[in-house]
Amino acid sequence: MSTGSVKFGVICSLFTWMQRSKSTAKKRSKFRKFLDAFCKSGDSDCFSAVRLILPSLDRDRGTYGLKESVLATCLIDALGVSRESDDALRLVNWRKGGARTGPNVGNFSLVAAEVLQRRQTLASGGLTIKDVNDSLDRLAACENRAEKTLVLSDLIKKTNAQEMKWIVMIILKDLKLGVSEKSIFHEFHPDAEDLFNVTCDLKLVCEKLRDRSQRHKRQDIEVGKAVRPQLATRVSNAASAWKKLHGKEVIAECKFDGDRIQIHKNGAEIHFFSRTFLDHAEYGPGMSNVIMQSILVDRCILDGEMLVWDTSCNRFAEFGSNQEIAKAAKEGFDSDRQLCYVAFDILYVGDTSVIHQSLKERHELLQKVVKPLKGRMEILVPNGGLNANRTSGEPCWSIVARSLEEVERFFKDTIENKDEGIVLKDLGSKWDPGDRSGKWLKLKPDYIHPGSDLDVLIIGGYYGSGRRGGQVAQFLVGLAEQSAPDTYPKRFMSFCRVGTGLSDDELDTLTSKLKPYFRKNEYPKKTPSFYEVTNNSKERPDVWIDSPEKSIILSITSDIRTIKSEVFAAPYSLRFPRVDRVRYDKPWHECLDVQSFVDLVHSSNGNIHRGADYNDAEDNKPKRIKSSRKGKQKNSVVPSHFMQTDISGVKKATLIFANMLFYFINVPTSHSLDSLHKMVAENGGSFSMNLNESVTHCIAAEQKGIKYQAAKLRGDIIHYSWVLDCCSQKRILHLHPKYFLFLADSSKKKLEEEIDVFSDSYFWDLDLKDIKQLFSNMQRTINISQDPKSVDCYMKKYYPGDKWSHFRNCSIYFYMVHSINVDSNILLDLALRKLRVEVSMYGGKICSKLFCASHLVILSVPGSDIDVDAIFASFPKSERRFLLSTKLHIVGHQWLDDSLGNDQKLQEEEYSLKPSFVERSGVLLSSEVLDPHDTAEETGNQDIPSSSPKRSGTQKRRRPAPTRMNRGKTRPRPRNKLAKIDDKNDSENSASSSEALHKEDIGLDVQSREAPRIQESTKEGETLDIDFSDGKEALECLDEKKESSQKLEVMVDPLQAMLFDMIPTLGEKKADEPSKSVTLSEEPESGSSAEPVKKKKKVSYKDVAGELLKDW
Repeated sequence: MSTGSVKFGVICSLFTWMQRSKSTAKKRSKFRKFLDAFCKSGDSDCFSAVRLILPSLDRDRGTYGLKESVLATCLIDALGVSRESDDALRLVNWRKGGARTGPNVGNFSLVAAEVLQRRQTLASGGLTIKDVNDSLDRLAACENRAEKTLVLSDLIKKTNAQEMKWIVMIILKDLKLGVSEKSIFHEFHPDAEDLFNVTCDLKLVCEKLRDRSQRHKRQDIEVGKAVRPQLATRVSNAASAWKKLHGKEVIAECKFDGDRIQIHKNGAEIHFFSRTFLDHAEYGPGMSNVIMQSILVDRCILDGEMLVWDTSCNRFAEFGSNQEIAKAAKEGFDSDRQLCYVAFDILYVGDTSVIHQSLKERHELLQKVVKPLKGRMEILVPNGGLNANRTSGEPCWSIVARSLEEVERFFKDTIENKDEGIVLKDLGSKWDPGDRSGKWLKLKPDYIHPGSDLDVLIIGGYYGSGRRGGQVAQFLVGLAEQSAPDTYPKRFMSFCRVGTGLSDDELDTLTSKLKPYFRKNEYPKKTPSFYEVTNNSKERPDVWIDSPEKSIILSITSDIRTIKSEVFAAPYSLRFPRVDRVRYDKPWHECLDVQSFVDLVHSSNGNIHRGADYNDAEDNKPKRIKSSRKGKQKNSVVPSHFMQTDISGVKKATLIFANMLFYFINVPTSHSLDSLHKMVAENGGSFSMNLNESVTHCIAAEQKGIKYQAAKLRGDIIHYSWVLDCCSQKRILHLHPKYFLFLADSSKKKLEEEIDVFSDSYFWDLDLKDIKQLFSNMQRTINISQDPKSVDCYMKKYYPGDKWSHFRNCSIYFYMVHSINVDSNILLDLALRKLRVEVSMYGGKICSKLFCASHLVILSVPGSDIDVDAIFASFPKSERRFLLSTKLHIVGHQWLDDSLGNDQKLQEEEYSLKPSFVERSGVLLSSEVLDPHDTAEETGNQDIPSSSPKRSGTQKRRRPAPTRMNRGKTRPRPRNKLAKIDDKNDSENSASSSEALHKEDIGLDVQSREAPRIQESTKEGETLDIDFSDGKEALECLDEKKESSQKLEVMVDPLQAMLFDMIPTLGEKKADEPSKSVTLSEEPESGSSAEPVKKKKKVSYKDVAGELLKDW
């Protein structure tokens, strides 16, 4: 079957299933099944389906020119509804939310499906995948909105709402399937991704790789077909980059801020492919002639950056004007600015691909193939090209770096030249399509330190999409226009749009505070008079802030470079702005004004970063720009941590801080540094902006940061709450432990007669905060032993009868029996949490593993039956032998409830839930017991060595362990008791840990034990011998202790257990019938003159059963 003839509803069902599934593996498996079902035949057209699954990679179909806003208008017209109707408003306001939008706000495709389902039938129109592709081709070919509306109208008539929803998502090229294109390629064919990387042709991939079982020979790049570019990995600083490339020959290049473009020249045919493999033909009119003159071969592929060269200032122009200059060149306008291509790599020469050669060799080829033309075509190599044309005093564009110091110096020069950053490359590396493995590393200034923090005012908001749909998720911020002295600003200019940097909780808090003051933007109506804006579509917010006085200041940071603003009213805007924090502590009128910002840009050569070397420790923290207060113009703008707080208007209230010099390392969010400085000054103290020898008190709010670590080397660090408490009580308070964040060793030595090793005073009483601080210091100073045995020992010694120790030495494993009633399960979960807390409170331990438990507590719905057999069977085989331990108590939760109610630990026997087959005859059974009824044909298991005399002629039986536990219901215990061998010393130390008890109880010592033999006398006096000596898994014996003997528990055959169950009297010991008692074949004691064991007649189990049933 051809894929094109498959119904479109089939692939929609696949999309729906993949979207709902949360497992990536299941999604991939489902897609694989779809391919196997519909794309397996040789004549199938896989491309028809794959292009719908990966719409963003389909370059055979042109762009639709439809984003959400335009698509909403087209759908309204296609449905023929009024633009004032509720459904039309839902589509137009899909992002804004409100009562009319419904629950799917923020997701355009779901809002569209909600509108369409009221106007479409539930039945599918029967469109095939080919039909849908044809319609989408027509849609992409349409030149105006009316034609597009007709195509959409036709699709609406032939589909249902579910199918139309997926068509809308395909048009928007965002299916939200939760699976990557890499996974899709891998399921289609193992070589699909590699082939796509070198061809960027989805159709070619589908045609060449139809057979998944056949591997495809690695294809090389070709002229005229886009290639996925090699990418650089981001690094945080020069040191880490140098470490990654250690031992390699490294080249450092300037990272240009332009469009990454591959130039493909094939004779007179020239292509300009972007990193998203789109052909930018608009560069042709301005660059084709230059390329024909500069490239000296007919066929080649160059990798580089398309920039704009400004001939008036003889340097590259700022980012963002490429399209404008390309359009001017196409229309024939002369300008001081012109397109310039900088080639930094060559991938193809003549008829040969050179990507397998080293970068050093490719640079040599680049110099031979390209003839530079200043300001139009340049090459970036360390020993020529741009470096040769630079004027005296200008930094190099490319260098061979031989040390970390050279890299750091080159990076610093690049920043000062206002370039984007640097790229470090391994000169011995090959060019690998789509690779980001670390052969190239990029280092940008905003990776190391952001620009200065700017305090700006929120003036508008934008609704989000997805999970933020219907809520304001981004903000339009503004700068204050300069006002008269001693007055508040009256107008604010739009500055930039910011939405990142805040957590969900911080954003929710901020929007909830501003929500009462949101005012809908009813464009084209006049904007509020106190906001100056451009009304550009990219600037226009969804809501305005009703009044600046009701707004909030944001502290934002960004890339250090600014850009000239055309979208916003301010003369400059920011690149990649993000919120650093919300300034609830600052009034609205203290935001940054326009003139201060312009002065900063001009004084820092177009950047907004000022300060020392880029890798200085202090520069890792953003520098805050002080805004003008109450309209007063300042002559300079200085970062706040270099600016002394103005205390000229502060009046002294007390002298409690006289002769004290404070240094604040960091401050809490509830107080600003200025407010604390003024508080110190009001009480007679002084403060310093730097940590020096004159400082008497180092104050901090938290134990982190470089400044805090530096201050620790100097001496004590006091919590800021001490300053607040002293000011509130107007006296110097004693430094209790709660006030110390750090106490130096020298101070401890001076105060050793007043405080102990934990800084606990011998003379002053402590409060709760003091104790908490002491405990936190203990964790950092002394490694206190937490050995469980030591703790138990001390508990017994000092708290033998403590009322909180009822469950001491009890290690409890909880097993919850779930109910089919959901409400019951919720109640059970609450009861479990309560019991856990109470067990811990009364000295017990909660176990997560069964092997270390002393009690298995089964928690079930009161009044319900407990199927213990089913509970046993639910445990893995490896844990079932622990369930059969005599030291493990299996009880219901009523035991815990009653013990807690009686305020003492009750005996477990009255609540025991152990089944009869576990306790009958004191026998231990396990899921690994051998079945004596089975044949002895298998001989894979080795014999277990025995310390008792072996019987000649005894046939040994072997059988694999059964797969499940023998089942049985709980019955009264039989009278059979455990046979003991010299059990002189029972366990005297019952308080030992649960793990030791289990080792004693169920550990195997197969080298010194032999399974016991059960002897039964017949009427004729002949002894029947049932031999269980063989079968390795069947023996669960006790470990022998040195100098003490143990219990030997008889392993009983399932048939014998069944017979005892049927006839309980068979298990009774009678004094007058000793011949019928069950005895054990014991090992003679060393040194004793024990008689040799007599040979006994071997009989079958059938004979045993017959003999046992004779008297019944």
